[in-house]
Amino acid sequence: MRIRGDDRGAFKVHWLVKVGLAVAVLGLLGYDGFVTVATHLKAENDAQNAAYAASQYWNDQPDTRADITNVYNAAAEYEKANNPSDHVCGGPSDPLCGAKGPFSVEPDGTVHLVVRREAKTIIFKHFGFMHSLLTAYESGDANSNN
Repeated sequence: MRIRGDDRGAFKVHWLVKVGLAVAVLGLLGYDGFVTVATHLKAENDAQNAAYAASQYWNDQPDTRADITNVYNAAAEYEKANNPSDHVCGGPSDPLCGAKGPFSVEPDGTVHLVVRREAKTIIFKHFGFMHSLLTAYESGDANSNN
């Protein structure tokens, strides 16, 4: 079989490398975008669940209602047991949340709280302007009597 002298293969290797790198970069950016959105959605769900757990504690332990710290601790323990990467904000004195995380309990047992969750990204964490988007502060309100 005779081979022509100008035949150098069916594909250009450098072209395949460029396409492969472009697909990899777009894949990483897509993954980081998905993780960021999922972190906000998960934090919102976790905040609702922690508020419900704290409200249940409030209603099940009527003798501890005088100290709101016990209700906060119930929410924090729930998050620690179920979502260790989350943090229940304790109010303006909380060093992780500052003014973004008020915690309160109404007389009817409705608990209002904020959960802080960090997105675990690969690329976005290296961009300074993205840091505010990578930290989710989501609020939860629940009453276990309703």
